Amino acid sequence: MTYNNKKGFVLFTMLLTISIVFSKCTKPETDDSFQAGDPPPVAGGFVNSSEIAAANLVAHFAFEGNVNDSKGTVTGGTTSGTTSFVPGRKGSAYQGSSNGFIAYSTPGVIASLSSFTVSVWINTAKHDGGAQGIFNLAKQDGSFWGNFFMMIEGNNSPENKMFMKMHFEKNTATFVEHWIEPGGNFRPDDMYNAWRQVTWTYDAATSKAGFFVNGQKMALPTGAEDRKADPAGTPLGALSFKNATRLVIGGWQNNLGAPFNAPEPWMLNYTGKLDELRFYNKALSEQEISALNILERQGR
Repeated sequence: MTYNNKKGFVLFTMLLTISIVFSKCTKPETDDSFQAGDPPPVAGGFVNSSEIAAANLVAHFAFEGNVNDSKGTVTGGTTSGTTSFVPGRKGSAYQGSSNGFIAYSTPGVIASLSSFTVSVWINTAKHDGGAQGIFNLAKQDGSFWGNFFMMIEGNNSPENKMFMKMHFEKNTATFVEHWIEPGGNFRPDDMYNAWRQVTWTYDAATSKAGFFVNGQKMALPTGAEDRKADPAGTPLGALSFKNATRLVIGGWQNNLGAPFNAPEPWMLNYTGKLDELRFYNKALSEQEISALNILERQGR
């Protein structure tokens, strides 16, 4: 190696060493302040679950250590029996029991829904011997069925498929009662002992009902999606509830006492956990339901 080449090599080595030392000295100091960016939105541009159809959310029970409706329309909530709050899917959750339920003296906007989406996270074990009530908009005239309710039927089989039913009414139609009953092969699988989101919809404009589990649309039995008002096949249209004066969560309208008879043996209180119970006054789109599932799963 010639003298000039040796000199150039030494100079290059010195510059490289200085560069490495300098780069080590330019790391951010511990007291540097950085502005955290917003979390990435999900499909539809939503960053938080509260952004989804915010103007249409009429009741929201987050169960953050209380039974309050954060929208303030459902009021007068009191617990009965053994109830508590436990870690939930998002924050804390309601823990039911064989004798526990929540009764609300005023059901607010839920009493006048003509279309709806109801979404809730459940975490429950199998039960047998009857049907557990998730919520019930009571019909305060002594009628056997409430206006609007959801139940989970018992399961004494080795399968983990869950048989859930949704009931809603149009009290001015010939066909007053409407049941959505995805039984048999329509039951969703792997539903026990873990958090699962269940969503039901009804759209008065199309007279169609929908059923979703964990943000995914589920198939319904033939005829269950299209709701009719009479034997002539008139589309059902806007719902109308009757004497809807009270709401129950975790039980049945029969838990309220007079004018109802006592709960029948098959009418069971909900013994699992409930979280993020939401009522909307419209049928959410599939994209909105998927986004709600993703965001609540992420605690947003």
